[in-house]
Amino acid sequence: MSVWFIVVLIILVPVIFIIAVYNGLVRKRMYVKESWSNIDVQLKRKGNVLPNLVDVIKMQTAYEGDLLEKLTKARTGIVSGNPKDRLAESDNINKMMPNIYAVAENYPVLGANESFRKLMEEIRDSEDKITYARQRYNVCVNDLNTSLQTFPSNIIASMFSFKSENFYEINQIQRDDIDTMRIKDIK
Repeated sequence: MSVWFIVVLIILVPVIFIIAVYNGLVRKRMYVKESWSNIDVQLKRKGNVLPNLVDVIKMQTAYEGDLLEKLTKARTGIVSGNPKDRLAESDNINKMMPNIYAVAENYPVLGANESFRKLMEEIRDSEDKITYARQRYNVCVNDLNTSLQTFPSNIIASMFSFKSENFYEINQIQRDDIDTMRIKDIK
């Protein structure tokens, strides 16, 4: 073997290694962005169902103004604003679901309405997909953050200023609401 081959090999192997690790970190960062985007898409989908639900409730009930007003406000919040606020509005809609079912029980025609049932199924389906997207987001964040903290990729990550991402977590107020939620508290 020639000396030049060894010199080129000594230079080329670390460069290829750095490129491979860098590209892996970029890929993981993009997975995090993509998974957050998936949450966003499902929030938009859920937000698009709400106006139709409000219309169906209006058509089938005498007047449930307070509930309809809350749904309309939540729909506005779910389709605009920053991602954290949009998720909070989605959670508020979830809290309203028992009220919507109570309205359907008070108005049997509404509960039997095929459009109402389909819209409620769409909302449930959207929420299931949001839950899955949140889990996927956390998996992607975990993968990226692990790479940013483990050797030797942590060295390359610091060289190129990669930053860790935050996990999706519910806040203490939401946690307390879950711990203290009772049927009697549903309004």
